Amino acid sequence: MSLQSRLQDPDDRPSDPTIAQPVAYLRRLVSSGRFHRDTGLGRIYHPGSASLRENVPNDSLHIVVHDDHISAHVDRVSPLDGLPDKRSRYSVSRAAAHNVVGAAQDLVRLLRGRKGDHRSHLDCEWVWEGYEPVPDRSHLLDPCAWSVHVEARVAGMLDDTRLRKALDTVLGHRPYDHDPLEVVDCPDDGALDAARRAVLGEPVTMAEWPPAVLRLAHHPEGDVLLVNVNHGAADGFSAVRVLEAVAGAYAGGEVAGPPLEFLAANDLPVRPASAPVSAVEAWYRTVVERVRDLLANPARIAPDGGVDEPGYGFHFVQLSVADTRRVANVHRQGTARNVLLAGLHLAIGEWNLDHGTPGRRIGVLVPVDLRPPEWRDEVIGNFSVTARVSTSRRHRSGARAALKAITAQKTRNKRFRTGVALLAALERNGLLPLWAKQSLVVLQPLTRNREVDTALLANVGWLEGAPAFGAEAGETTDVWFSLPAREPRSLCIGAVIVAGKLHLTFRYPRALFGADAARRFAESYVEHFLAVAERRW
Repeated sequence: MSLQSRLQDPDDRPSDPTIAQPVAYLRRLVSSGRFHRDTGLGRIYHPGSASLRENVPNDSLHIVVHDDHISAHVDRVSPLDGLPDKRSRYSVSRAAAHNVVGAAQDLVRLLRGRKGDHRSHLDCEWVWEGYEPVPDRSHLLDPCAWSVHVEARVAGMLDDTRLRKALDTVLGHRPYDHDPLEVVDCPDDGALDAARRAVLGEPVTMAEWPPAVLRLAHHPEGDVLLVNVNHGAADGFSAVRVLEAVAGAYAGGEVAGPPLEFLAANDLPVRPASAPVSAVEAWYRTVVERVRDLLANPARIAPDGGVDEPGYGFHFVQLSVADTRRVANVHRQGTARNVLLAGLHLAIGEWNLDHGTPGRRIGVLVPVDLRPPEWRDEVIGNFSVTARVSTSRRHRSGARAALKAITAQKTRNKRFRTGVALLAALERNGLLPLWAKQSLVVLQPLTRNREVDTALLANVGWLEGAPAFGAEAGETTDVWFSLPAREPRSLCIGAVIVAGKLHLTFRYPRALFGADAARRFAESYVEHFLAVAERRW
């Protein structure tokens, strides 16, 4: 059967939707029972897309839809098991066979000098006319945006017209693919929280300019500017820089330096240094860590009061100047970042123990900024890599033990250049076909996300002063930022010191915590890291 005929509606009824009505057409394909729509594992292969695979073991039609683009090809071996009259699922053995066959085809193309060829026999676009695309297309997208959150509250009010001009100045007065700024009235904290969840749940694509959305929330206690930036276009350091640039343009009408360019292809001016150890030693350590990961997968934070709904919840904590100094002025064993890390390990361990899930290894990811000092205020992008810091139950026997274990591990990570090794691996795999790179990621769902870490602690360090929007707006009282927490039970804590005060943002999937549970966890965390700073235990 030809590809064109197989793309016809399953029942060949003239009244049924055609490809001119793509959303209805795709729904019809799914309801026909002939196609399996990817969820979970399948979305790893095609993030942000809708993927439909025909329920046949061989020569299976595979359709991929991304935004307004549709492509299709025939897979010689389907990664699905099952028959058309049964529920199809991914099979490890068939997925392996699928990849082997794909590798052989890619190798043949490479040897024939046709490395760039793709197996697609259909590649087209549609234009949305007469539709409201957002409601119909929302089911094609992940429930939460993979993006960076940053926000600032001022004591007074911000003018939306002036804010739009500031945004134009910062972005270089280039035309927008979408309106990046929306103004909402928030009469109370509940409405503000709803506005925050809405903007952070809105997918932000790098295919449109700018790769960010903003909300200006008018609040009785002072306006709040909420910013959501695609994580591929900006890391935490860059997101804070965007906020500072917008504030400066709003206050003075101009911004120092060139306009911010999110999507410029900026390479690091120098390559990250290789680890000062032998290749054999580095390889041996990597193998040992991978075996440990498989045998002792990271613990999950015990859920408490969560709801079965997509999206994130937020809790904010601001320390006094005195308490911030207790953490930031630690000159004994470990640095302020190690103190925050040790406190987080202790807090998660105690939380899980209180919820009946004691023990197990806890793994916390820590972003490391690779940009040189001269790029700190000018270049926008994602130049961070992450390194894992793990503890066992023995390491969490007290504040001293936790701080000692984490300090030693951070020292080892620096010696072995943990995180940077990923960049070196990516640089060396230019001959690997796309399927092989995807397979490296697909190992996580095959092991039920065993290697997904317990939490993420992101610290962007000190800001000498809060981003200032000018005298008319009043003092900037709060600055918060966070990175995405992987669902369903991970947690991100974003830390930034502004004007001598530590600001902590707890960003969590709504399935993990309720509001009261988030507050109790945050109080426990603060208590633990202050105890580590004092080493009272």
